Amino acid sequence: MKKIVPDPPVSTLGQTVPHTHFGSCNGAHPPVFSVHPAADIDDALVHLSAALTSAFETNAQLCEMLERPLANLAWSTWQSLEICQALIEALRNGDALAQAQG
Repeated sequence: MKKIVPDPPVSTLGQTVPHTHFGSCNGAHPPVFSVHPAADIDDALVHLSAALTSAFETNAQLCEMLERPLANLAWSTWQSLEICQALIEALRNGDALAQAQG
């Protein structure tokens, strides 16, 4: 007998590990935030992409406001954020392609 509704695709990337904390203000106090253990990697990548987009837009405003030589630092950060965004998209698209094929 065939199933009427197929099982949802399973991510090939896995899950996050427990105890990944952030927000400690360089050790001035215990961490305020942490990544939820066993979060789906694709969900984590979606949130990471949103956070990077926010940083990218904020940095773009800095690039327009600053004068040299500080603007050079902002443009360097722009390029690093652009690399991160491209890598996240490649990971998400690669996972989607693997799920479609498998």
